[in-house]
Amino acid sequence: MWRARLALAGFFAGVLAAAAAPAELDLPKEIPDEPFDIRAGRLEYTNDTLYASGGVTGRFEQVEMRADRLSGNPGSGDLHLEGDIHFERGNIIWQGSELEYNYLTQTGSFGPSELDFDPVLMNVDHIERVSTNEYLLRGATFTTCRLDHPHYTIRAREARLVDDEYLMAKGVSVYVGKVPVFYWPYWRQRLSRSIFTFGAGYDSALGAYGLVKATVPLAGQVESITDINGYSKRGVGLGQGFAWEYPQAVGEFAAFYLRDEDPYARHDDAMARQQIGDDRYRFKLEHLQHFTDEHYINTKWNYLSDPFVLEEYFRREYRSSAQPENYASGVYGGQYLGSEAFINARLNDFYDNTDRVEYSADLYRMRLGNSPFYLQSENSVAYLERVYSDTNTVDAAYDSVRADSANTLYLPQRLGFLRLVPRAGYRATYYSKASGGGGEEIRQIPGVGMEAALQASRVLSERERWYGKGLRHRVEPYADYIYEDVRDVDTPLPQFDSIDALADENKVKLGLRNTLQTRRKGRVSLFADLDLYTYYRVDRNGEPDPFDPLFLDARMPLTERTLVDALGVVDWNGGHVPYFNTRISHDRDGVVFSLEHLYQETLRSLWTPRLELFPKARLSFETYGRYDDNNNELEEIAVGGFMTRCCMRYGLGYHLYDENEHTIMVSISLSAFPEVGMSSGF
Repeated sequence: MWRARLALAGFFAGVLAAAAAPAELDLPKEIPDEPFDIRAGRLEYTNDTLYASGGVTGRFEQVEMRADRLSGNPGSGDLHLEGDIHFERGNIIWQGSELEYNYLTQTGSFGPSELDFDPVLMNVDHIERVSTNEYLLRGATFTTCRLDHPHYTIRAREARLVDDEYLMAKGVSVYVGKVPVFYWPYWRQRLSRSIFTFGAGYDSALGAYGLVKATVPLAGQVESITDINGYSKRGVGLGQGFAWEYPQAVGEFAAFYLRDEDPYARHDDAMARQQIGDDRYRFKLEHLQHFTDEHYINTKWNYLSDPFVLEEYFRREYRSSAQPENYASGVYGGQYLGSEAFINARLNDFYDNTDRVEYSADLYRMRLGNSPFYLQSENSVAYLERVYSDTNTVDAAYDSVRADSANTLYLPQRLGFLRLVPRAGYRATYYSKASGGGGEEIRQIPGVGMEAALQASRVLSERERWYGKGLRHRVEPYADYIYEDVRDVDTPLPQFDSIDALADENKVKLGLRNTLQTRRKGRVSLFADLDLYTYYRVDRNGEPDPFDPLFLDARMPLTERTLVDALGVVDWNGGHVPYFNTRISHDRDGVVFSLEHLYQETLRSLWTPRLELFPKARLSFETYGRYDDNNNELEEIAVGGFMTRCCMRYGLGYHLYDENEHTIMVSISLSAFPEVGMSSGF
């Protein structure tokens, strides 16, 4: 600190005097390169004290200020400002006539101040910076309404602002206009989050409803999330949860309960009546913990009253995952080895599942000493149990301990422009139980193969067009011969996942990858990437045709805002398309659009459009739909409009679900937090 103060003192003595220089000062021979700058009509540096006057402007560390007069000691960091003062540090904007501030400790005492923590605006009678990350506020008023006469304000007798993010206040009153409506003796809030969100409407299955959500920060980085959801046909649902977010950890716990007054309104058959009761609930726990970039724990657990509670009360979650996951995973990855301890367990008996306790350790492809050979090894040991729902009286559960090890040796070669990678592998899988109550089994799979590929590129254009500047085409034909001989076992193997279904292979993968590159904003960018491949069966293994279908995988960022993705299978042997999925998206100021088409032969041809118009404007519009033209069925459609007026955002929407269930929605929230939604999924 002593050496730093000498450097700062020397800096002020040189740079500050040189800026205006009416006074004769003893300048140091060398001026340290420090982020300080000050200008004034008159500057003096006498007896370790700096004096400045006449339109003083200064910048040092993270502070910018203006004043009529300034005096200070560079060694101690103490500054005294007088006159017409304007002080800015980050979001702090302060104006007054006198200020004491220490730029080394970053502490000081201010008078009336204005703090702008977008979207929250604060006006404070007195502010004191008590440490580098904490302010003490007295007589503070907060609002997100930036009118001269705000529609609402929150006033606190005393508050502390920590890390420019958390506000802890005492003696808090909420005003609508000039009328006080609420009082809290103590209040804590994260400035980037809203506290209350309200929603109301009518649903044909639930009746008229009203939804209230309150998010209140607790100690540290933890928030309390409370829901009260009232449905005229079903009763009152109560939700309580907690969310936490730390630099290396994020998670959530949520609980929901409703005493359902009409539990069979949506599902009323013999099986549903066997599974659904009057008590409807769900518990959810999620947590992701990073210890290092290579070491983390991820877990997710869900416990439900019945298999329909998500579909009825948490529709957004149900659409993304009809059967929620239950697992815990611990991952460690190093330079050469990646390992994972994994547990998956069914918590609800009304689901099918493969329960597993598994540990895997994989050796990344690495060179063996100074030899030309490379080794890759994948290993796992697991206890697996296939279980079925309690309504399934046909299938019986089975289990086994399985140890699996797949090891492959590679010898990369290059012959001119041709890249060759021959390989030899061996896989062994041990089962403690075979199917049908059999004893131990070991399956062995020796195999060999060869990858061959080459690349060629050509510049097609140097001109600047709508997609970017210039266009380069790169083509990569490749082939991969695969031979694997699955040795016979005495009894059938239990089937848990793809490892157990491995079969004889004698085929060649033939592919052609085309890439188009351009330059955008001075950087090389992908314009199109198309990979086409198929398999030629050397041994047909009972298949009538020598070639597999043609597989297509394309990703095309046509512009910085427009993206096209496609994934498909074309059966050129039978002249039909078993599967094709295409998605186009466009994101531009005022318009966000996407259209997805999922085609599954004989099953569905599903169109899913989504459109947002003017999402940040005073009036905005959203629409979403799902239509299956294979069955001529409108599965879902939603339309909504939003109006922002000053600090409030009002929404009105309509939602049609399958089975002719209708919902009319009304919402109100602070315009500063438009992303806030209801946990019920409405």
